[in-house]
Amino acid sequence: MKTQRKGKADRRAGFSMIEVLVASTILVVIVMMLSMLFQQTSLAWRTGVKRASGYMQIRSALGAIQRDASAAVDARTLPAEIKTKLGGGAQEFDGSLRFYTLTGTGKGTPADPAMRAAKYITYNTSGARSETSLTADGAQRQKNSNVLEFVKPTNNKNSPTVTISEIKKFGTDPSGWPLYVTVRAQVTTSGNALDIGAASAGPDKTWGTADDIKTWVDTN
Repeated sequence: MKTQRKGKADRRAGFSMIEVLVASTILVVIVMMLSMLFQQTSLAWRTGVKRASGYMQIRSALGAIQRDASAAVDARTLPAEIKTKLGGGAQEFDGSLRFYTLTGTGKGTPADPAMRAAKYITYNTSGARSETSLTADGAQRQKNSNVLEFVKPTNNKNSPTVTISEIKKFGTDPSGWPLYVTVRAQVTTSGNALDIGAASAGPDKTWGTADDIKTWVDTN
């Protein structure tokens, strides 16, 4: 027995070239849209991580300054001999921080009275910190550091930059001691945040025109 295939059925057995091209185009558009969505989410995540890192650095730096400033004493209440041994620096709370501190509880017994250590500490807007203290034999001991460099992560080259933009005092009491001091800091990020992606010059096949398609966002 012989069978015959109808020509009309044979013509319906597959997709035409136009249908394949249309389906491929739709698939490419969907993939690129998903890629752009992933890129935007990734960029937002990295930006948030950078900001959190910068704010953590600010809290650490200002926390160190606050710990020193909380022990500050009015230089006018210290004996001139102590200030002379510490270098005789003036106290300043505007533009930079320069003050004397007393550390220790000062509590002891009549037989063994506890001593409080006097120090002269300075800060400037670049984060540089100096500490002048006295050793047991009365000699000066100097320590220099930078609080901003200390809190900066060492394993991340793209970490944000933290700077101290202002140190300012507000108001004074009758004796001239400032009512409070503010330290203003800021976080700055730089560089491009890019992922590996794909790009197309668009229908006109010319780069730099309005129909260009790319799967990343340039940020400065």
